[in-house]
Amino acid sequence: MLERVELYNFKSHHSTQLSLDDSRLHALVGQNSSGKTSVLQALHYLSRLAGYDYSSFANIFQYERSPEFLITTGQNNMSVIGSGFWGYHSRKNWEASYHWKQGVNSPWVPTASWKVDQKQGNVEGWRSSLSESPEPIPQALRYSVHLKLVATNLAQAAYSDAITPRVEFDGSGLAPTLDYLRNEDPKQFQQLQEKLKRIVPGVREVGVRRAKVKVNRQRLIEVDGKSISYEESQEMAGQEVVLDMNTGERIPGHAISEGTMLTLGLLTVLMSPKQPNLVLLDDIEQGLHPKAQRELMTVFKEIIQANNNLQIIFSTHSPYIVDELTPSQVHVLSNTNSGFTC
Repeated sequence: MLERVELYNFKSHHSTQLSLDDSRLHALVGQNSSGKTSVLQALHYLSRLAGYDYSSFANIFQYERSPEFLITTGQNNMSVIGSGFWGYHSRKNWEASYHWKQGVNSPWVPTASWKVDQKQGNVEGWRSSLSESPEPIPQALRYSVHLKLVATNLAQAAYSDAITPRVEFDGSGLAPTLDYLRNEDPKQFQQLQEKLKRIVPGVREVGVRRAKVKVNRQRLIEVDGKSISYEESQEMAGQEVVLDMNTGERIPGHAISEGTMLTLGLLTVLMSPKQPNLVLLDDIEQGLHPKAQRELMTVFKEIIQANNNLQIIFSTHSPYIVDELTPSQVHVLSNTNSGFTC
């Protein structure tokens, strides 16, 4: 579980420290551009560095995530530090971090560091990561997700050839994930439906049906001894979400309200068989009535209570959600006149 997060020269965060209580449910609040999403992004990058695949600095910090776009303007170094513990019976304290530094005439150089109890170490270079750090750091950080769900993506018919489908960052892949959950863990699927009905009383039943999906695949052909890649579009049999509502049966996801689809997406992530340890959510109240927002917090608390390793950190602008939390669960961010987060 994360207990403390520190950001130094990460975007607008010149120096930000957050202490997280043991409730495992935390809200980031503040005006627009106060740095809420940046905290979620910084933690997401930390978790990705501890991942199995494509976890090196080179794989993560590229394009719009290049260090020059993440580091506070005018600075030549940046650090993100997360610390906490793992295990309630045989507790192990841990700390993991990543740092960027720019030399006088050299490109950016990354370093990943760790500490477990009294043992510590670090690795340097673009090919390095936290994947080889000692337990429990990979176990604590590796299984995390960062979501900014989009209702239209959640509603789209989708196809997955993964053994265990999952909902992606933007909400795509919901239908195959629900179909998997319904087949592999019917009891959990039923509990998901019951929780959704509490938040959105108009829902009667969640379903998934077959649907045609266009899938683009990369192909290779050889011309004069050279391999040339091209994209081929295929029509596959996928799935789409349908809901039985008070107003009618088998209503497709694209005809369902935004708030209902977003809630279904969140619950699917939180109740999937391969549940993450850390869930990072942006703008959690989208499309939800104030009463539904309050019930969502109640459901979150129940899910956390039933899963000892689950921690949820989210951003919100909703006073109704804040009212359902204790002061230690709410972290207020604001801007100085110079634009830095404080």
